[in-house]
Amino acid sequence: MANNLLSKEDLLRNEIILTAQKLFQQYGLQKTTMEDIARAMGKGKSTLYYYYKSKEEIFDAVLRVEMNEVYQLSKEAVLHENTASDKLRAYFSISFQIAKSKVNLYKIVTEEMAIQDLSGTHRVVKELNAKSVAMVEDIFISGFISGEFCDELRDQAHLLAYSMVSAMRSLVMDMAIDDHIPDWDQRLTVLLDFIIRALRK
Repeated sequence: MANNLLSKEDLLRNEIILTAQKLFQQYGLQKTTMEDIARAMGKGKSTLYYYYKSKEEIFDAVLRVEMNEVYQLSKEAVLHENTASDKLRAYFSISFQIAKSKVNLYKIVTEEMAIQDLSGTHRVVKELNAKSVAMVEDIFISGFISGEFCDELRDQAHLLAYSMVSAMRSLVMDMAIDDHIPDWDQRLTVLLDFIIRALRK
């Protein structure tokens, strides 16, 4: 039904993104070419270049779709909870579970950003981080207003949110580097329990 509302161009963009997503996860950004993507779609390269200037631009589009999915699903999880503590747990738990399912994509992002200047990719990551920090900050503020969290920390809401999102990102990147380390969920639980206890003092 949703596809009926999309234009032919939107459908083709989606097809490019979905096709490229599979190739990037399988071969990485460096080894995937515009020709590979076009061949997998059964299209000519000129079709791809009409919509995207380079494979890096397609990669940024793939990353934006993936990261927006993480944000939207996390936001929905937060809306189903009542207390600020439960909202924090829901946000980070869902975000982490989705990140685990996309660990190959995070590996690519980590590796590619380390070896080349991907300004577009940096911009996409920063955009999502800003949205994530804003959502977590709103959760903190709701906790301060309700009296659930210590009001003395209210002025530090933005710093606390930024620190938590950064810690989460670091945990995900560590997982992308070495996903054989066990108990990632337990590590997140320990981190959240510690922070929530500190907020309630």
